[in-house]
Amino acid sequence: MQFNVQDQQRQPKGGADLSLEYLDSFLSYMPERLDELLGAVKLCPKVNEDGSSECPFAEVLYAQKDELAEKVEEEAKKIQPYLRLVEKEIARCRENLEQISAGARSLNREEAKERYAIAKRAQESQYNKAIQQRKRLLDLISRTGKILALARSKNFPGRKPQIFRPPAGALDGWGPTGSANEATGKFPVAQPPSNTEIDRLISLGPLGKEER
Repeated sequence: MQFNVQDQQRQPKGGADLSLEYLDSFLSYMPERLDELLGAVKLCPKVNEDGSSECPFAEVLYAQKDELAEKVEEEAKKIQPYLRLVEKEIARCRENLEQISAGARSLNREEAKERYAIAKRAQESQYNKAIQQRKRLLDLISRTGKILALARSKNFPGRKPQIFRPPAGALDGWGPTGSANEATGKFPVAQPPSNTEIDRLISLGPLGKEER
């Protein structure tokens, strides 16, 4: 799971502090976060009611999925505030275009007409961008709701899953840790273990039990 902490930190935390200058960044990284959450959901294996599973990493995978879902839910709170800002931008551009068109009709000098034409093209560009941003936000609302609903539908039975640290070397080549890498600010990607790695883990016996 590659939740990009650095991108997240560039975004204001509260909806009241959002501005359009951050919207393009939000529209870029939010779909990536949804893709990561969807991938995490698909990795969650079947788990019995007692918490047992054929996959020795089941609880880790469910815990990572829940952790990423919580982060996506927090980021999703920005969608509606951004949508309100875009609606205001669309209204502003539309009003400006009407004023420019009205003013241009009263002009006689070619130089003045050209200035109005430049202003109109600039406003049309901003207007079209805002229209596209609104469409992307509306699509994001729909997709976010569906993926979060899917994530909530797959729960670890009986308790909140925990990310544990297995014996050193047990997960070499796979190794999800559930925490962000300090250097990159990203969460590690959970890769399915190979058959050889599974055999090694089985030979170690149940994880987390002390030897007597």
